[in-house]
Amino acid sequence: MKAHFPRCFSMAGLRIGGTLLAVYACAAPLVSRPPQQQVVVVSVSGEWTQVRQGQNAPGKTTTASLQNPIRFGQTLNTGAICLFGSERSSIVLKYSTPNEDKLYPFPCEKTDLAGSPTCLVRPRSGCAVDLDHVRDKKGIMATIGASFSALMSTVTAQPDKYMVAASRGADSELADAVISLDSGQIDLQAVFREMDPGVYYVEMTPLSSASLQAPPSRVNFAKGQSAPIAARGVQPGIYKLALVTEKGEPGDSDCWILVVASPEYPQTSAAFAHAVSESAKLPEEMDAGATRALLRAYLESLGDTKAGASRP
Repeated sequence: MKAHFPRCFSMAGLRIGGTLLAVYACAAPLVSRPPQQQVVVVSVSGEWTQVRQGQNAPGKTTTASLQNPIRFGQTLNTGAICLFGSERSSIVLKYSTPNEDKLYPFPCEKTDLAGSPTCLVRPRSGCAVDLDHVRDKKGIMATIGASFSALMSTVTAQPDKYMVAASRGADSELADAVISLDSGQIDLQAVFREMDPGVYYVEMTPLSSASLQAPPSRVNFAKGQSAPIAARGVQPGIYKLALVTEKGEPGDSDCWILVVASPEYPQTSAAFAHAVSESAKLPEEMDAGATRALLRAYLESLGDTKAGASRP
């Protein structure tokens, strides 16, 4: 590596005690970290912890330097911060810069456990990601039917709203979908496409207002057939639809549905189907729950009315 030496040049003459002295200034090389930026946690699986560097001798750490576990949707500052993950975990990051849609996935494989030369203060053995060097990894352009940055901003503002809780032992789940409102009925065939044929009960709740206060609706589902229910009090908008028992007790799966008037259904449904297709191109390190959260934000953006309210 080529060495760089200070360059000196004469700045001015200075007279001291009748003697003229030449004054020189040396332009020494500057060593600094990149300007501090912020990155957003687009997806996280396994255990990841952030640790500030430079507080201790190499290989040591203190309780004060450890931060809380990394969470989905969290915004992190760069600047002498490293993330440490356990084996077989993964994390996907993006810069918070507006309109920057590149994703940077970091899987923690066994071959990566040796560490990083810039992440010396560490809590344990594990994979390390230096937040000052995220751009050293090749980014992957991301899109889900709209600006990825805009969707991520929506999700990170309310991560608990969009993040999907794990099902309690269910082999299949209700699917988020666009549903047509036609002649006082809605067809839930798209919602049940991953479910086994059978009889189910569901309950709808508008996301933007109180419950519809209606008894559970019975759904007779068979593969390839429509699954209509009466749309009692339902208006175009976004709803949470949940499996319940016949008596209305909570079930083990729920989804979001965007109810639209039948003339709008073909275009809106096609837009969401395209977004679902595009989501399959996201990095394989993306957690399924994080991907679904982003798709829910997009589904919500497709609706321009509040659930439970009539169109003007």
